[in-house]
Amino acid sequence: MICILLVAGHDTVLETQIKNDLTGQYSHLTGVPKALLPGVGGKKILDFWWGTVNMRQLFSEVYLVTNADKYKHYERWATANDFPSENVVNDGSTTLEGRLGAVADLDLAIRSRRLDDDIMVIAGDMLCADQNFDIAQVLHFFRSKPGELVIYYELEEGERSSSRGIVEVCPETHRIMRFLEKPQDGLTTSRLASVVFYCLRKSTLPYLSEFLSLQSDATDRTLGKFWEWLINERNLPVFGMKLPTGFQLIGQVGLSDYNKWLAHYSAKQQHSPSKPILCRSYARVGLMGNPSDGFNGKTIAMTISNFWAEVTLTESERLVLLPHPLNDPTEFGSLQDLFCISRKEGYNTNHILPILLEDEDVSIHSGCACTGTGLSRRSS
Repeated sequence: MICILLVAGHDTVLETQIKNDLTGQYSHLTGVPKALLPGVGGKKILDFWWGTVNMRQLFSEVYLVTNADKYKHYERWATANDFPSENVVNDGSTTLEGRLGAVADLDLAIRSRRLDDDIMVIAGDMLCADQNFDIAQVLHFFRSKPGELVIYYELEEGERSSSRGIVEVCPETHRIMRFLEKPQDGLTTSRLASVVFYCLRKSTLPYLSEFLSLQSDATDRTLGKFWEWLINERNLPVFGMKLPTGFQLIGQVGLSDYNKWLAHYSAKQQHSPSKPILCRSYARVGLMGNPSDGFNGKTIAMTISNFWAEVTLTESERLVLLPHPLNDPTEFGSLQDLFCISRKEGYNTNHILPILLEDEDVSIHSGCACTGTGLSRRSS
């Protein structure tokens, strides 16, 4: 799998408003490309995406496509962030009027670097609410389906469907039945919004050139219109995966939107108290073996359906689980890592609590992978 980050936008409204701001508050950001503006947690927006996809076990290469006007900015960023500078692709355009269009930029990267693999495409200048979502689970879901993959989320209150690509998804198969690029009010009741976050099989890549041959105007060479054509007209199987997070700063947004969503997402990250969980804990009886080993051993056990305790789980402000440096040397980067390693190597049976946590994590990961639901890498 190869990942391509698209950051080739010209003179965005946000950049222009920062340049024209008279307060002096944003003078240090004048001329800075949108993707290199501060994001959640003080990191640049692009820093987050690079940190998310910088995994050699998942991606053989990561490329970044920009324009000639902003090329030097991204070349310096690449040098400072251990991104291979030779993988920064310059599309040669210098003005908004001379832009190629997102589909042409993607096609340029594929042709110029002779890429022959499945591709993940992400807009590197959009803001993501969840700074810990597990991208490995996205790949797992993509590989489990016989088609392309489109990431979507549920629009937040106040977000207009006419500003996004809207998908209608079959709840049983997760196949996208219809894609509507910025639909007018009344065309659909769906509130499921697609963003520039896709996976394409290498056998589908030739469709990019076919689509470009039909679109002479750069304004029509958008990825939203490409998916609308691919799904609605060519009827290719495309599946959707819902991430439990929001995406903002998509397209032409201004300074007020930037400040609003940055503050909103930053506050959500800092103040996200968990709600109490009320559940039943059924009595479990081990008849033979140890039921605490995840039932992977020689175990016969049962639960008693009419005998339980009602349990309320609340987040503790004082309790912190600290790994023991000798007995707990392993830390997992995501539920996907834990799932794969535990399935291959089994459980560490030295300690009861880690075993129970691993057993639950494997069950949660398996269930979410089957239903196309994204998870964070770490729970809050």
